[in-house]
Amino acid sequence: MPQIHETASDRPLLSRDFVLLFCLALLSNCYLAVYYCFEQWMEHVMVAPGWRGVLLGSLFGMVMLFRPGASVLLIKASKLPPMLASILVANAVLLTYQFLSPDSVFFEWILLALRIVQGFFLAIFGACTTTLLVSCIPPGQSARGFALFSLTFLMPYALVPTIGEALLPVVGDEPALYACTALLGVPCLVILYLMRTRLREPEVAVSVREDFAVYRRKLVHGVLHSGLGLVLLSILTLGLCTSTCIYFMKGLCSLTGSDPAQFFFYYTVTIMIVRVVGSRHLDSLPRYRVVPVVALGMSLSLVLITWGPAWIYVPATVLYGLSISLIYPLQASVIYNRSTPDTRSVNSNLMLSMFDAAALLSPLVGGGILSAGLDYHAVIMLGAVSTVLSGSLFAADGLRQRSLKRRTEHGADQA
Repeated sequence: MPQIHETASDRPLLSRDFVLLFCLALLSNCYLAVYYCFEQWMEHVMVAPGWRGVLLGSLFGMVMLFRPGASVLLIKASKLPPMLASILVANAVLLTYQFLSPDSVFFEWILLALRIVQGFFLAIFGACTTTLLVSCIPPGQSARGFALFSLTFLMPYALVPTIGEALLPVVGDEPALYACTALLGVPCLVILYLMRTRLREPEVAVSVREDFAVYRRKLVHGVLHSGLGLVLLSILTLGLCTSTCIYFMKGLCSLTGSDPAQFFFYYTVTIMIVRVVGSRHLDSLPRYRVVPVVALGMSLSLVLITWGPAWIYVPATVLYGLSISLIYPLQASVIYNRSTPDTRSVNSNLMLSMFDAAALLSPLVGGGILSAGLDYHAVIMLGAVSTVLSGSLFAADGLRQRSLKRRTEHGADQA
């Protein structure tokens, strides 16, 4: 299969639309970062471990189900109405938690309904954001673009848990903290207004008179024949690690005596420093050599966080952040570079669906481990093992690519 390569562009990465989209995604991702304490809150209100896994994963289960379809349907549509509806619904859900009664016999089912509704609209918002992002990244700057934009997910996890742990004694409990987070909807709406012209423009011209089913089949064909299966599985297993740490690190810290806010702060600040300072050099790194080594370092950091002495907690957290700062943009750039222009947006959304699937699976497996009588040490070790698997799958893809290249060159020589 022919490889798709980028050619450098003089178009600047930090355009007005990129910066506004960056700020919008940054603020909206705070709605997710505030759920760092969701599992511990459910434990406090006596929700069973099995239910906790279902409730944690249900939101991203909905995202996984609806994001791929939304990415195709919305590519021809205005992004303004769906993104506006998504922000309004997310704020409404955050405000609702404070009015729920844990004593109600329907408490878990109401929580499940809220998570499902929020997950559906998050799928729509994420599909719109990714489609816009891909169109904003100039050719030749994919790794840098993904690296910088990934800060929109990382920065909330540096700030929200730290601020949240300080606010919890003041506001009283987690539902009140969720309600405070809803205030961020105001600047989100302002940014939507500033981007209204760009959001109304479809990524595919409306004048293209092509039956949607035919158009969709072309995109699906491109995805299925991209040869990215091992890379996507590598991203899935990486997501299992990061999701497990997000959901269950506070639980582990309740056993080890460590500060969960320190974990989120140090690892995300490390990622931000590395990506901001070194983002220009990411596209020059040998992906298939760096990723497996970094995956081993990431796994080691979790072993040290879980079982190491107290003094190594912060250094191991920094190592964890350093690993993520390299591994994700390198994996994402492979998806970008090996996609055709027609499938680049869909493949990027498929890549994000791997993280959605991981966010669904990790709490289910983690809840199962807790239900089996094990504790948070075993849950975080799940993340360490999945990271090693991620690096191994990526290395296997590298071997496959070299084999295909040799066969292609051999065939060319014979011709």
